[in-house]
Amino acid sequence: MVTAGIDVGLRNIKIVILKDEQVVARGSGVSGGEGRAPAVKRIWEEALDSAGVVAADVEKVVATGQGKYDVDFADDIVTEPVADARAARFLRSDVTSVVDMGADQIRVVTLGREYEIEEVSFHQKCSAGLGIFIEYMARRLGMTLEELCSLSSDIAGDAVVNDGCPVFAELGALELLNQGVPVREVAFAVLKAVAVRMNSILNDKIKPAADSTLLIGGVAKNIAVVRELEARSGIDFIIPEYAEYCGAFGAALIAAAC
Repeated sequence: MVTAGIDVGLRNIKIVILKDEQVVARGSGVSGGEGRAPAVKRIWEEALDSAGVVAADVEKVVATGQGKYDVDFADDIVTEPVADARAARFLRSDVTSVVDMGADQIRVVTLGREYEIEEVSFHQKCSAGLGIFIEYMARRLGMTLEELCSLSSDIAGDAVVNDGCPVFAELGALELLNQGVPVREVAFAVLKAVAVRMNSILNDKIKPAADSTLLIGGVAKNIAVVRELEARSGIDFIIPEYAEYCGAFGAALIAAAC
């Protein structure tokens, strides 16, 4: 049985194609704003080619993500926490929570028995877009995203920026640069502020367990942010190999179960 999951996020589209619940292809690309629907179809065709199948071979397509309604050929849609929970349970049967950190949204899903969801906590308004903010600040600081993601915690200095609002964090970073603070110190201050803000979401309702929490989404690939977040939260996150594809993977698993 061939199924597919399509996760249409604010920043990126991710597609996973399964054959008998085994991944045969992954595909990703930029969402494209108003051009999101054509972007979905283009990435879909690329994923089909990679899997060596045609659309008629795919028995069911399930879409998720903020742009899920732009997948006009989907057979069904599911909310993001549902897709997260399905992927988490498949990847690690012992996890009790899954934290999804993407370009725009941050979600904490507390799991119950099997695929049941006990509670879902979302970011508050000033925590929206933290993933996009990290990319933006990398450009503002003249760094690549990879350079920003791999910053070492050994960086000296006590530079601090506002950890309550990305706008004030950016202004604080620019002020530090004007004062002659080295770029790497300013960049690390930005990442620490992001980690503080993310940690506030983890403590919103039910704090995720220290040793059974799965971390997924694109920000999970940011080593520096994850390290700072672990230090503040006390959580030793379980991070799957393809963390950014977990929403699409969960949707594809749901398609296979229907």
